[in-house]
Amino acid sequence: MIELLKTFDLKSETRDLVIVANEKKQTQLLLDLFDQPLKTFSDELFSSVYTLGKLKAKKVHIIGQGKLKDEKNLKKIISKLSELKEDYLVLVNTFSDEEVQYLPLFVEKIMVTAYKLDTYKSKKSDDLPNVYLYSETDIEEQLNEGIIYGESINKAKDLVNTPYNYMRAKDLADYAKTLEKYDGIKVKIFEKKEIEGMNMGSFLGVNQGSSDDPYLIFIEYKKEGNKDEPTALVGKGVMYDTGGYSLKTPQSMPGMKVDMAGSAAVVSAIEGIARLGLDANVMSIVAATDNRIGDGAIVPDDVLTAASDKTIEIVSTDAEGRLTLADAVWFAQEVGAKRIIDVATLTGAILVSLAQYYTGAFTNNQTFYDEFKKVTEETKEDIWLMPVSKVFHDELKSKVADISNKGGRFGGSSIAAAFIEEFINEDTAWIHLDVAGTASNKKEGATGVMVKSFIKLFHK
Repeated sequence: MIELLKTFDLKSETRDLVIVANEKKQTQLLLDLFDQPLKTFSDELFSSVYTLGKLKAKKVHIIGQGKLKDEKNLKKIISKLSELKEDYLVLVNTFSDEEVQYLPLFVEKIMVTAYKLDTYKSKKSDDLPNVYLYSETDIEEQLNEGIIYGESINKAKDLVNTPYNYMRAKDLADYAKTLEKYDGIKVKIFEKKEIEGMNMGSFLGVNQGSSDDPYLIFIEYKKEGNKDEPTALVGKGVMYDTGGYSLKTPQSMPGMKVDMAGSAAVVSAIEGIARLGLDANVMSIVAATDNRIGDGAIVPDDVLTAASDKTIEIVSTDAEGRLTLADAVWFAQEVGAKRIIDVATLTGAILVSLAQYYTGAFTNNQTFYDEFKKVTEETKEDIWLMPVSKVFHDELKSKVADISNKGGRFGGSSIAAAFIEEFINEDTAWIHLDVAGTASNKKEGATGVMVKSFIKLFHK
């Protein structure tokens, strides 16, 4: 928990104190605690000093002056704070005016670092210490911003980390519906008959082997008075991926609950955008289903017809994410989006290219890409531009249908991107993000990747 205190008395405060080594901002009583000038701590990243009875607070934790401005240093500082076992109080009035600008990031990092994955354990993690902040100036807006960013990233982690038996397509749809409590948000959930009515044969084909119904999730956020054309965030919503009849191996199937990380990102991002009340016009769209084997499941050689009337030869039932995205991006354009970013754990091939270090990015519009790339540089969510040229579209040729859903290890990420681009209109600016390598890791599970960048894109 993070809380802003309205009053503060140094002499009676019992919680550990966190300050910046800034002599200009210290009270004389704090200065008197130290046998050496406070400036000797300025070059240290993080120091802890016992008060030895001079204050009721047992320790003062000192951050080096200017260290909050460097994100690598900030990460180390937050790691040190996360090791504290007792509640602590951050004296924001010891920050320099420049350092106060980094308060939202400071708060966000505290929250994201504190995230625990123990929902389904019988023994829970130890309670984390509460964090309090005090400032003589108004910091409520900065604090609120940091909390919302942190909670949005953690919400995406929660959605992804939840096992499939607790997070099916309907569960995600039900959560999306709760977002109507925020000003500016409207939510429409399309059920199976309505999806059939839109002739979404590509999306429905993936669902054919499932005993659980599919849901098309459509969330709109528009700030009153906003004149922008809508930007659509389209997330891959394959809630669990067995590979269908192109069955995954026993080694590669565990962890496939992460296959809906794209949907978690777009749902959590639009919630954050609404909570911040940003001046934006945004849609989040998810074609949610699982990919299982069952009566009626598609098999290789089947031909599906997408909502755009384009026919698709199935080469692999494990190349299912692009099938759901084909109808989702079509829908986005039908409801007026002229800019689309789709995000998906789409290909193992992107791991071969970029490992876990970069999200693969593909685009048909350099201006739109440059705008988004600048945002990701600010958020430190690294992306790398990959090709999606004619040669990759040629790989999709089929003898029996308009295109195939061919995948593969060699150029597989670009071929998958080309498949999605087949459903993008010429006048639509489009970015595809393949987060198969960045959506999760062994250490922390889901990472909440791209949530921050999506929010920041509209946070002018």
